[in-house]
Amino acid sequence: MTVSSRRVLCLLLLTMASSSASAWAQTTRYVDTQIASTCSTYAPSTRSCSDGSAAAYKDLQAASAAAQPGDTVLIRQGTFTAQFAPTTSGTSDAPIIYRAYTGETPTISGVNDAAIYVLNRNYLVIDGLTVTNVLGWGRLENSTFITVQNNHFSAATATGTTGGFKLVSSSHNRILNNSIADGNDNMLLQDSHYNLIVGNSFSQARHTLLNVSCSNFNVIRGNVFNNPAQKGIENFDCEGTVTNQPVKLDATKHNVWEANVFSGTKSSTRDYDFNAMQYAGQDGIVRRNVYYDNLGGGINFQVYADEALYNYGHRVYHNTFYNNRCEGIAAANSSTSSQYTNNIVKNNLLYKNLDCSGAANQTSIGNTSAVVLSSNALATANPMFVSETARDLRLQSGSPHIDTASFLTTASAAGSGTSLKVADATYFYDGYGIAGEVGDTIQLAGQTQRAVVVAVDFTTNVLTLDRSLTWTSGQGVALAYEGSAPDMGAYEMAAGGGSTAPAPPTNLRILN
Repeated sequence: MTVSSRRVLCLLLLTMASSSASAWAQTTRYVDTQIASTCSTYAPSTRSCSDGSAAAYKDLQAASAAAQPGDTVLIRQGTFTAQFAPTTSGTSDAPIIYRAYTGETPTISGVNDAAIYVLNRNYLVIDGLTVTNVLGWGRLENSTFITVQNNHFSAATATGTTGGFKLVSSSHNRILNNSIADGNDNMLLQDSHYNLIVGNSFSQARHTLLNVSCSNFNVIRGNVFNNPAQKGIENFDCEGTVTNQPVKLDATKHNVWEANVFSGTKSSTRDYDFNAMQYAGQDGIVRRNVYYDNLGGGINFQVYADEALYNYGHRVYHNTFYNNRCEGIAAANSSTSSQYTNNIVKNNLLYKNLDCSGAANQTSIGNTSAVVLSSNALATANPMFVSETARDLRLQSGSPHIDTASFLTTASAAGSGTSLKVADATYFYDGYGIAGEVGDTIQLAGQTQRAVVVAVDFTTNVLTLDRSLTWTSGQGVALAYEGSAPDMGAYEMAAGGGSTAPAPPTNLRILN
């Protein structure tokens, strides 16, 4: 190649690189109901189309039509009365961000449809909006890598699942730090997988606060659920009764419910109504949750046709149940079969729970072969919570339930390295391949060394660790703990006093 040819090639490559970079240039756009029409001379300080140089649009849809990957669309104070349906997807390294202008509250209201409708889109962020007095708050359909954060959803008027925030065939999305109140079914995951539902406040639903149906490998962490009008959450299969719902049975697997607070469900005279958790599905993890003052019971393993026929393989451990009526833990009286089996309830702390008639029965297990209680504390004496009055159910120093829980499982044989075969690997979480998630930190009995679980093989019961450990046959394996053994209930006493409810470490990031 001649020098001249090389120069031409270099210029061509530079031009292509420049063109590629400019294609994803990050532009800040504005949406402002106060302007008369689209302009390119918007001045944010005066909210007017004069003396500025920014692009501005009168409505969300017009801004969406113009937005490109990498753009941030700042939404000014005002009320929008049309559905917002984003036109363009972002990319993994250049999402399109729709965000409330700092210190302002843009509102979507009066929409007789889903107020936010994301169809076949990817890599979007919707941040800081208020959505109220609409038929339904939002719908993600066939969409991935959508982040919905810091929004306020209230007063959805529709009955059924239309009147909430619904994910349909949508995976790898993040629903973070939203307040979600006063719908029928406040949120539904249907045939949706690998989603994070983290740090939200769910309240006041005419039916249920959160429904997870025929959806797998989702993480529901650090949320607050309170529903004096009805039940808390539902976790079961899809039987096709909801509009456009598929029939998918034995299809709600490996969902993790952790570090949530459930309180205040409606009163009932039957232990299968108005539970904090109406629970079926398969191979789930329920841990580090707190259940208190639920008048329809804490968690109930239910079995009924067709959506709750398959209820097996769950591990419910290290939860605290306080002052619930209709029992802290209940389970259906159904015949033992491959559909209802192998559910283990372990290391939970129960205190002052009553049955539906007010008698001091903290649990009611109809089928003790299908749901096995193991090493739980059914306390009759004061557990020494920090404050029962304030419902601060952490343990005080000196509590009789510190260092008294069992190890979750045991090493199958002596060995060392990063592949640990255990008797039962279903207690553990490896991050499920969700971006930013990290697996459980584990610890062996009698050791202070800890390791992170980077993979779980549920078939061979092998945990792959991030560092080498050494173990003996039968040695106990638990989540990371302080002292000589794990503590009972949702909270682990921290070194030096005080206690925490540690969730697995995460690199989850609120976009800004």
